[in-house]
Amino acid sequence: MSKLTKLLALALVLVMVFSIVACTRKDPTVDPTTTGETSANPETGAETKPGDDKPVVVPEGTMVYATSTFGRKFSPFFYTTAYDVEVVNMFTGYLLASDRGGAVIYNGIEGETVTYNGTDYTYYGMGNVEVVQNTDGTVDYKLTMRDDVTFSDGVKATIDDVIFGIYVLADPTYDGSSTIYALPIEGMAEYRAGMDSRGNVIFAAGNNGYTANDLYTEEQYNKFWDYYNNNAGADFAQEIIDYCMSKYVDSYASEIGSTPDEIRASTDLQVKFGMTMWGFEYEDGDTAADYWNKIVAGYEGDTATAESKESAGSDRRGLTIAALGAEFEAGVSTGESAPNITGIVRTGDYTLTVHMTEYDATAIYNMGFIVAPLHHYGDKDAYDYANNKFGFTKGDLSGVKAKTTDPLGCGPYIYQSFENGTVTFKANTEYFLGTPHIETVLFKESVDSDYVPGIEAGNFDIAVPSISDATLTAIKKANGDKDNGPIVGDTITTVLVDYRGYGYIGINADLVNVNGEPGSDASKALRKGYMTLLAVHRDTVINSYYGDRAAVIQYPISNTSWAAPQPADAGYKIAYSTDAEGKAIYTDGMTDEQKYEAALQAAIGYFKAAGYTFDEATGKFTDVPTYEILIPGQGEQDHPAYGVAIAASEQLESIGITLQVNDVVTSVWNSALEGNTATMWAAAWQASVDPDMTQV
Repeated sequence: MSKLTKLLALALVLVMVFSIVACTRKDPTVDPTTTGETSANPETGAETKPGDDKPVVVPEGTMVYATSTFGRKFSPFFYTTAYDVEVVNMFTGYLLASDRGGAVIYNGIEGETVTYNGTDYTYYGMGNVEVVQNTDGTVDYKLTMRDDVTFSDGVKATIDDVIFGIYVLADPTYDGSSTIYALPIEGMAEYRAGMDSRGNVIFAAGNNGYTANDLYTEEQYNKFWDYYNNNAGADFAQEIIDYCMSKYVDSYASEIGSTPDEIRASTDLQVKFGMTMWGFEYEDGDTAADYWNKIVAGYEGDTATAESKESAGSDRRGLTIAALGAEFEAGVSTGESAPNITGIVRTGDYTLTVHMTEYDATAIYNMGFIVAPLHHYGDKDAYDYANNKFGFTKGDLSGVKAKTTDPLGCGPYIYQSFENGTVTFKANTEYFLGTPHIETVLFKESVDSDYVPGIEAGNFDIAVPSISDATLTAIKKANGDKDNGPIVGDTITTVLVDYRGYGYIGINADLVNVNGEPGSDASKALRKGYMTLLAVHRDTVINSYYGDRAAVIQYPISNTSWAAPQPADAGYKIAYSTDAEGKAIYTDGMTDEQKYEAALQAAIGYFKAAGYTFDEATGKFTDVPTYEILIPGQGEQDHPAYGVAIAASEQLESIGITLQVNDVVTSVWNSALEGNTATMWAAAWQASVDPDMTQV
């Protein structure tokens, strides 16, 4: 689904909110004799201060959190889904903390106070960071770790645990989601050079027959290519099916005339659902292998293009290596390789310097390294920093992966088990900010539609449903009044929270251009003509659709981020608010109708600048092509971008330009995006703590 990144040229954005809903729980017992300044702990919400004066908490009670389906990779190194990350963050500690706006806390050991929405909050973390920009252009990140961090098994944490984790993420065979190896850390490339996984080496050799060598045997060669040719295609298709099941089955099961539970209970229906959502035609009896064959047929036998265009995350090479396991994941030497990363410098038992060859604005967000127990995930006897031994054999991460279902950390909770769709945690009495107030926390798999009913029935204590009129109605009804009940009541308490992403309207520069030249001034003017009219209708439509549950933003970054531009900033502008001559379109005091007319005149100027013919007598263009905008409203015209598109299309029609607004089911929308045939569309992004949205 990441093909959206290839299409984005211009975007109109808005920030949405979601709700956290919960029932009421009795407060745990806190020793009233304790004193000292308190602050909100960003990881647990508990009000504590590190040190001798932290409250003595007697944890009690059980909290049940409703979440979605887990990927079941509960490893700080190898998680695959957002729901696995939620689990990992409960038991894992990180060197640096972040504030509510996503900015890094540089002085977590002493505590750092940051103002958010007019309120001061003090944050504590497991470490400090000092950034030193050297005169030669290099940068040093000097990290200091607390000396009182203890893992939940009682073993004290040191900087060696951090260094061990860095080397796991930097290993040449590492295949998790971290990309720390891409940072300009001195010596990183040299350390990763000269080694690759056995599977990658076999793949690079090609399927042209075995040639004797020291890196793999003929048996291994044949085993790899047999699986790659006969099984990996089905795995590739199955990954798409699994992706669609995890993302869409609860909302779009009706696309194939079934219920979510019916689809989950039937392999055939899962295949049908996955194919339908991905834009492929299902025939009775189709299997994942048949699905793969249809994918390849759709690209006239070009498997390389099929993989690059249709992947839900992996390619057949990676799927083959994963299926064949440790023997093929193991690293083999292919040339010269450095014994260590020279830019990772241990300077003390609790200090570390990361030396980078150049400044990287996003690097600070990668300095919050995992504090992972070397003695659990690695081999303590295999760690000797001075002699380039880092807790495991370079190129062999099998020991780390073996602990995926047996995690351990220094976070606020201790992972206990995963059974029957439920993860069980116990309070960590060794946590550096103090014992959490709640003794037992359960993360229970569920679906969004069951969150509010589940809380009302007492099955869940807290959930994070997507906010909608239906959700709010259910909450109000649970609190006593279907139409006008409170969202905070005796049954359910609701907290609305800004979502760390945004909805947008995109336009495809490859398809919306003049004379096939996407980067020309004329092509840019053409696209700005459309976007100017779409932009002017955002406030009215979004306010009508969401009320106070969404806010229009002018730059493609969520207002939840500290880096989001603010109206008081120098140079801040409303999106698409200047005409083809660079003059402001709007003036203070304009009514909505006056804004619509001003935007229309500006759009006319843009279309003229694009080279199209305008008949002054009729007030219409005669030769602007017809384009289409896809709205994934399931044909029900219930989507915030639908009203925006309709309003813009009506104005365009008044000047002789046709913009077709098509409200389609998700499978049609997705197929158009995947196939690069969508000229304009509506979609959304989700951001991480790193505010650099140019990455997507």
